[in-house]
Amino acid sequence: MFRVYLIILVLQLGFTFQGCAVLERLDGSSKEEIEKLKMSKDQMWNKMEKLKIENVKLQKQISVLIKENQEMARKRDQNQLLNEQIKNLEEENQVIRDQNQALAKKLNSLQLKHKTFLSESYHLEENIREIKIKVLTGDGNLNSAKDMAKKLTNMGYKIKRIDRAPKSSFLRNTVFFAPKFQYQAKRLVSRLGGSTIVKPLNWYSIFDLIIVTGKNP
Repeated sequence: MFRVYLIILVLQLGFTFQGCAVLERLDGSSKEEIEKLKMSKDQMWNKMEKLKIENVKLQKQISVLIKENQEMARKRDQNQLLNEQIKNLEEENQVIRDQNQALAKKLNSLQLKHKTFLSESYHLEENIREIKIKVLTGDGNLNSAKDMAKKLTNMGYKIKRIDRAPKSSFLRNTVFFAPKFQYQAKRLVSRLGGSTIVKPLNWYSIFDLIIVTGKNP
C-alpha cells in the first residue's frame, strides 16, 4: 500500500515538473512572438512614415505638374489667339494688296489718259493755232468782235483779222466753216456755248473759220 502511494507521488511530481517545463516553453515562445510582433509594428510604422513622406513629396510634385500644365494650357491658348490674329492680319494684308493693285492699275490708266489728253491737247492747240480765223461784228458794235477775239485768243486760237460783217442783223453768234473744217467749227461752237450756231461757208474765203457776233449770243 505504501508502495502504491509512493508511485502515485512520484508520478504527480513528474507531471508537475513536466507541466512547468511546458509552461516555460510556452512562455518563452510567447515572448519571442511578442518581440517579433513588436518588431513588425515598428517596421510597419516606419514604412507608414516613409510612405507619408513620399506621399507629401508626390503631392508637391503633382501640384507643380498641375501648375506647369495650367501654364502650358494658358500659353497654348495665347498661341492659338496669336495665330488667329496673324491669320486675320494676313487676310487684311491680302485685301490691302489687292486694293493697291487695283489702285495701281487705275492710276496707270489715269496717267495714260492724262498723257493722251495732254498729247491731244498739245496737237489740238497746234492745230487750232494753224486755223485761219476772222472775227466779224454782226450786231453793229465792233467791241463785240474785239471781245470775241480776246475770248478766242484765250482759248488758244490765233485771230487773223477783226472787221465788220456786211450786215448787222445777226441775232446769235455764228461760226461759218470752210470745207474740211466742220469738225473744228463744231468743237469751237461747243466751247463757246450759249446759243452759238454753226453754218458752212457758201462763198469763197481765205479763212478757215469766220465767227460773227450776234445781238443775243
